[in-house]
Parts: sequence; C-alpha cells; structure tokens
Amino acid sequence: MQSRSSNAYYFVDHTGKWHRLGHSVGEMYRAYAGMVEERPLVTMGDLFDRYMAEVVPGKAPRTQRDNRYEMQFLRAALRSMVPSEFRARDGYAYYNERKKKSLKRALAEMALLSHVFTKAIEWGAVDENPCREIRKERAKPRRRYVSEAEYAAAYKVMTPMVQCAMDLAVLTGLRPGDLLGLTRANLTDDGIEIATSKTGKRLLIEWSEALRSTVKRALAHAPQVRQVVICNKQGKAYTVDGFNTIFYRAMVKAVKTEESGLIERFQFRDLRAKSASDDTAEAASKRLGHADPKITERVYRRKAERAKPLR
Repeated sequence: MQSRSSNAYYFVDHTGKWHRLGHSVGEMYRAYAGMVEERPLVTMGDLFDRYMAEVVPGKAPRTQRDNRYEMQFLRAALRSMVPSEFRARDGYAYYNERKKKSLKRALAEMALLSHVFTKAIEWGAVDENPCREIRKERAKPRRRYVSEAEYAAAYKVMTPMVQCAMDLAVLTGLRPGDLLGLTRANLTDDGIEIATSKTGKRLLIEWSEALRSTVKRALAHAPQVRQVVICNKQGKAYTVDGFNTIFYRAMVKAVKTEESGLIERFQFRDLRAKSASDDTAEAASKRLGHADPKITERVYRRKAERAKPLR
C-alpha cells in the first residue's frame, strides 16, 4: 500500500498500475480486502495477502504489529508455494531453520502460519491444517527478577514521568501497552478500570494510597490538557517501542555509571513480573488478569522459592 498524496491510499499491482483504495485506513483495508477476495488463492503469497487484509485488522494493535513483523519471514520463505501442496514436512523445515536464530520467534511465526491455514480451510483453499501435525518445543519463560536495590538504582536515572510509569507498572501489574494507553477515562471513583488489550478481560484495580499518589504525580508532570496518564512533554502518548527505547538508553547509562550501583540491565516489561513476584500468588493472578493462576506461577513469579534446611 502506498500514498500518492496525503489524503488517499493506493495499491500498486505487479504491472505498476495504481488502484485507489480510499481516504481513511478503514476504507483502504475494506477496498484491499475486496480486491484480495476476488483473487484466486493460488500461492501462499495470495493466502498471506488475504489474511493480512481481512483477519489482521480485527486483532488488537499490538498483535497486528507482531503479525506484520512475523509475516515478513513467512512471506520471504513460503510465498511461492502452493497451499494445497504444503505438507507438515515443509512446516518442520521452516520451523527448524527459524529456531536456530530464535525459538521464541519460530514459535510465534508457526502460530501465525497455523492460523493462516485455519482461515484457508474456511476460504476453501485447503482441506486441512498441516501445522497441527508439527510438534514444537516449549519456550522457556524469562526469569529476570528485579530486586528492590536494582529498582532503586534504575529509578534514580529516570525522568519523573518514567519514574511514574515504573511505579504504575509494579503497583498495577499491567502490560506495557495497556499501561501506556491509560487515559483519564480509565480513572474511576473506585480505581483504574481497563479492558486488557490481549484478552479483553475487564479489570478494576482498586485505589490504594500509593496508586492514587502515583497517578496524581503523573498528571502533574506534564501539560494538564491531555487525555493519557503517561505522556511526553507535549502531552502525547508514548508508543511501546518509543518508551522502551527511552528506558533502554537510561538503563545503559545507569549500568555504565559506577555510582548508580546497577550492574545488570532489565527491561520495562520485567516490572510486571516484579508485581507478580512480590505478592501472593492469588493476589498476583487476579491483578495480572489471568484466568489460569498457573500462567502467573510459570511465567511471572520469578523469586527463588524459599525452603528451610533440615534440622
């Protein structure tokens, strides 16, 4: 998709011809979906095009971004294959090659490929999903736990707004995308109410003195005429990537500064795990919005299990 001007989207086909798709992003996706639907699904590339036009726009913003990234690798390797001729051995070949670089990325791409085939059955392009026959390894959860000393050392080098974001991350346990998307509309009389972006589950994180104080600090650190709670100096929301870059640069600076006391960097997302690790399993599971407490235990509770010696 390309834009010839600032107010219209166009699709350029393989002959170089421009097809006008409309002014808004919504019009663009609808028009493109219509074009793709009319095209026969001859190759995996055709299948990928239709999936990206019809299915991905209905997903959460973070998932859309991840799918676009993952699709680059699927398309590069598989676009010329015929969907009905794709076999489990082809999936294994792709998976085994991709996991040499990153098991996590390989698993994400295989999950996307499997869903593409699920939709392909619906569209009549194939009769079965060959990815269901592929046995995959389980990715090991991240184990980085942020201690109180590390948190305090990093906190000292952050801007006041980033400090507020750190405090909110630990107090609420929200995912970075949900936390950075908080607006005044989420602030109710009873607490912070939000529908999580990943599952859509509604959470009400009740006010505590610390939580209310942190939100007040955040709202006082930037222009008052703004909707988002965590914002830049212009009162605009951060993107997750933009915020992570700011956090990363500050962490690098802290590690290089001997007097900071910070030896090893951690990521902003590790604060969600700290929120889970520093509380009881039951309370942490509710706050993180997990229907299954086992997910909280396996992925987010990272403190060492205490045990008493034999007497």
